Amino acid sequence: MDTTPIVARLSVIADCVNALKKLRSLRYEEFAREHVLVGSAERDFQVAIQAALDIGSIILADQSTRLPREYKDIFPALAEIGVLPADFAQKLVGMAKFRNVLVHLYLEVDLKRVYRYLQENLDDFEAFARYVSEWVQTYADG
Repeated sequence: MDTTPIVARLSVIADCVNALKKLRSLRYEEFAREHVLVGSAERDFQVAIQAALDIGSIILADQSTRLPREYKDIFPALAEIGVLPADFAQKLVGMAKFRNVLVHLYLEVDLKRVYRYLQENLDDFEAFARYVSEWVQTYADG
């Protein structure tokens, strides 16, 4: 498997997470009143989640695994082939759903939810990247 597309997307995830981490120190009121900060956070979340979903699709296609019809099913499919632990994959289903809200239901984005994810869920991206990197390394060695 050519890992170049996966590595490129892992880099995008890292860049987005680093940008999001810079917003963590803000109080909710500071974050919510600055449209530029909210827009930046929403976009970085959207891009990081999309990159993770794309990585999942690349791996599943390479493994000749049935590609899920919905984004939310990509992470559990990765658990089925041993890329992610099942409980972590289930947690990431919410990430895929959040991406759909950001893209399609943008009028319904809850800023408190965005802020909560900013404070509590950035580590999920780093864990995802670690699991994928470990799987890719094992796959390359095997």
